[in-house]
Amino acid sequence: MSQPGRYGLPVVSVRVSACVMAHDGTAAPSLAAAERVLREHWGYREFRHVQRRVVVAALQGRDCLAVLPTGGGKSLCYQVPALVLPGLSIVVSPLISLMEDQVGGLRARGVRAGLLSSTLDQTARARTLADARAGRIALLYAAPERLGRLVTELRGVTIARLAIDEAHCISEWGHDFRPHYRAIGRHRRALGTPPTLALTGTATPRTRADMLDVLRLRRPVSVLCSFDRPNLFFAATPVRSEAERLQQTLQLLRSATATAIVYVPTRNRTDGVASVLRRWGIPALPYHAGLPARARTDLLERFVDGRCRVMVATNAFGMGIDKPDVRLVLHLGVPPRPEAYVQEAGRAGRDGKPAQCLMLWTKGDLVLARALAIGRGRRKDGDYRARQAGLDAMRRYVHAVTCRRRVLMRYLGEEGVRCSGCDRCRLQTRSDAIRHPLRMSTPVDYPTLQ
Repeated sequence: MSQPGRYGLPVVSVRVSACVMAHDGTAAPSLAAAERVLREHWGYREFRHVQRRVVVAALQGRDCLAVLPTGGGKSLCYQVPALVLPGLSIVVSPLISLMEDQVGGLRARGVRAGLLSSTLDQTARARTLADARAGRIALLYAAPERLGRLVTELRGVTIARLAIDEAHCISEWGHDFRPHYRAIGRHRRALGTPPTLALTGTATPRTRADMLDVLRLRRPVSVLCSFDRPNLFFAATPVRSEAERLQQTLQLLRSATATAIVYVPTRNRTDGVASVLRRWGIPALPYHAGLPARARTDLLERFVDGRCRVMVATNAFGMGIDKPDVRLVLHLGVPPRPEAYVQEAGRAGRDGKPAQCLMLWTKGDLVLARALAIGRGRRKDGDYRARQAGLDAMRRYVHAVTCRRRVLMRYLGEEGVRCSGCDRCRLQTRSDAIRHPLRMSTPVDYPTLQ
């Protein structure tokens, strides 16, 4: 039965049981069958609670909006049902490198998966389409730009499910809007309106409502996970100069030998900061969107397999990275919107163990953040107002005299969060955990908001 959700979105309760009924009243594959697939191909005994709710919705043939934080296991929510349900599942993903990584991982696990991207030659694309038409693959990955052509290329093929990864890119109110994502709703209807799963890790209430409207989801199941990550410690420190910022960066990276990501606001700073760190003996490499595709892929592989301990990067780095043991995410500047900051900071501690999300900022960073966020936008535009609201929230965050965590959570529509660690609250339990990380070594499962 539908009821108003915590954020004003329709929330449909889903009964989790061994026997699952499809939306049309027919028998659907059971949750037990999905968990057998999970054990066989991934080695996990059972789904997390939030994953289970999304998977049951998929098995029932329901539309679903799932907001799970970084590390919440979003990909399993569409990969496992694709192996249980008949027909082809299409996965829309924004990055070629991310698609290649996921498809490679699936094939290594014995899962029939394929992708269509601009990196493939004509022969490889034709072979993948032939496999999709013949039912030889269960999962087909494609960029949003490719979805329109698939409508024609897959005519006559039963599309069991459509999964949209990083679905916040649909919304003009979101922090990472992409026009081609906006067209997914139209392409979905041309594909026959298959049951659809929209997934994201960070989205404001307005962004979520926009996603539902664009996709025209029918009585969707909404699974909203708390954005709060209790294992993350937040801090922001003002500095007076670039020299002071670099000196503090050096101290932080020398005091810990674990994996770290250092985010900077512009491409040229990635090379400069990485070069300085290397001169000081810190093994750091630069990453930004201006590098050739092969170079970016190589850097990503070196980071994931541990050959690169410190990555200095713009916001082009991080989406879909499967690196659970990042212990430090350091921002040398102020991101223009909290959604972007929460998503980037959330790449720390995906294994549930203690990690730190730190920021070293100057007054000039706020000026740059405004330029990046607003530019020459018109004040009467709704998008201008949304960006200004995000910028104001980041200003409150860096100037906060009370809990920083609550500033972020309140912006994302979540009230009443108890701080588990920031430099303004410094709860004794969290301070002990930072000094003695082994005391909090148990991985964290994520609470839901319903």
